[in-house]
Amino acid sequence: MADNYEYDVFISYAVEDKIEIVTELVGQLKNSGLKVWYAGQELRVGKSIEEVIKEGLNKSRYGVVILTHNYFTKDWPRKELHALWGKNDSLIIPIWHKLSTEDVKKYDPLLADKWGIESSKGIDIVAAEVIKAIENHKKEGLVNRIAVQKSVKSGFSFKNILTALSILILAAISLWFFVIRDLPGNNLIKETVESRIDVLQAKVINDHGAEMSKQNGEAATIEQVAKYHERYESFKSQYRNEYYFKTGYADFSFKKNVEPALGIEIDHLTPRNNFGFTYPNIFVIDYLPSPHKMDVKTIFINTQPIEYTILNEEKIDDTTYTVEVSYKNNIRYLSIDLTYSKRSDWIKKREYHFQGFLPFETYQFKKEDDKWVFTAVL
Repeated sequence: MADNYEYDVFISYAVEDKIEIVTELVGQLKNSGLKVWYAGQELRVGKSIEEVIKEGLNKSRYGVVILTHNYFTKDWPRKELHALWGKNDSLIIPIWHKLSTEDVKKYDPLLADKWGIESSKGIDIVAAEVIKAIENHKKEGLVNRIAVQKSVKSGFSFKNILTALSILILAAISLWFFVIRDLPGNNLIKETVESRIDVLQAKVINDHGAEMSKQNGEAATIEQVAKYHERYESFKSQYRNEYYFKTGYADFSFKKNVEPALGIEIDHLTPRNNFGFTYPNIFVIDYLPSPHKMDVKTIFINTQPIEYTILNEEKIDDTTYTVEVSYKNNIRYLSIDLTYSKRSDWIKKREYHFQGFLPFETYQFKKEDDKWVFTAVL
């Protein structure tokens, strides 16, 4: 049988175990010359995890399964495991990480009876035993191919052909049943995420345009903005800062809530770094309320395209499915209102208003009338 696999090894693991064991093991296997399929490196922007992992399973000859308590409680790793069983269980190399035989029996009796490598030996030894197992299996495969070639010369066995076809059919059914069946489609997930991006972006632009028209705002430079902020800082008086962040699904207020939600330190945003943006469109609205009071709004619109990556998908139960998404360039709008007076007895105020996406969001899909529909961003 010809070996047409692009990868030697498919790594099946729970994302919670990535730092503790997976990353180092993958590095050692790659350094040994093995071609390793690893979700941490293969997932690409805008591509469904389901599609990428199915592709990895099909292109990999062996499966290294890193079994942990996390692994057995996650929906997707167990689907990968069943798909590997469907291909050929002799090609599965289990690694037991912080698990006893009784633990494995409780989760999967078939795996408890299968030879495995204990991670307590150390990553170096685990990697060496994985490599040895693969080399031994390749040698056995070479002997078997020679035997098959000899038998072909003396005539085909109809019984053997039927057996091989049956195995292939069962493998295909297993892959479909455990990986493809009864999940929200790739198009639904992609369209949902991209629709949310388009809707929020359109709202930001429309609201901004309406405000600029109503308040006679105008385009500005970062140097102009810096002067307004320098003047605000120069006035010595009591002050109050206020912070707001809207995502379209959640509203945050107060610095203690807004900063963790955005994942940034707001005090680090200054005119010197364009308030965290790369080539933003900048605007100013000068309200000019009175000779003694200044009220200015500086506005930043993010011009960089938002990018997203699907990090994880999980079937919670028969009717609930979640998709975790991360964003790049997630802050789409920032306005800073500066209110201050020449009178020292006035309290000056600075208001930050952010609009955009959380750095990480979880999309929830529900099955209604035998059809998956998007229901919420959690």
